[in-house]
Amino acid sequence: MDGISLLLVVLTTTLTWISILASFSPVQSRVKEYMIAFLVLEVGMLGVFLALDMFLFYIFWEIVLVPMYLIIGIWGGANRIYATIKFVLYTLVGSLLMLVAILATAFAYQSATGSWVGAFDFGTLRAFAASPAGGFSNALQIGAFLAFFLAFAIKVPMFPFHTWLPDAHTEAPTAGSVILAGVLLKLGGYGFIRFALPLYPDAAQTLAPAIIVLSLIAIIYGAIVALVQPDLKRLVAYSSVSHMGFVTLG
Repeated sequence: MDGISLLLVVLTTTLTWISILASFSPVQSRVKEYMIAFLVLEVGMLGVFLALDMFLFYIFWEIVLVPMYLIIGIWGGANRIYATIKFVLYTLVGSLLMLVAILATAFAYQSATGSWVGAFDFGTLRAFAASPAGGFSNALQIGAFLAFFLAFAIKVPMFPFHTWLPDAHTEAPTAGSVILAGVLLKLGGYGFIRFALPLYPDAAQTLAPAIIVLSLIAIIYGAIVALVQPDLKRLVAYSSVSHMGFVTLG
């Protein structure tokens, strides 16, 4: 745990017990299963912020999906099945491409160094990407960055990948909405800062103008749509799209 993940770990552990306390009154059925799902969700979120092995990071990234799917799908509102399927499909497509990028990066490291040692270790890969003699090829950087970008952009969510969020927010139980806005959206921003930028710096520079444009659209569009929402949860969802636009813009 370091400076970037420290704050997010504190945020996660603080919000989780507050959300669990807030669940005692609204959640009356299958309470044990609900609490299990919530604690597994916390494990997944903390794992994402603490993992420095790329493959382990991917496993925790996927673990987060399952309990959130159950929390919205079982204890959510009237339209919960539609919202959960949309949430899972969006996130799964992005994360599967991220797995391909992680494997491609490991293979590229192995072919450049002749060793599998450290091929999935973030510290080793970051040092390799920053070394004057090393670094990944431009083609791999662009391809891998785009795959990571899609996974993280869906999670943030950036415009135009944001359409799953208002539905998931509205149908989730209140504690689920709190974790969704408070922590899950930050997974995408953390992924950009922690993994995408240090490992593929040239691709990040090349694609920066496109990310800046999408971020500006998200900031303005999210704020304008939030202004006209009669539903509080949808208002929070669109304002989250807007404020996470500042993170991706940075």
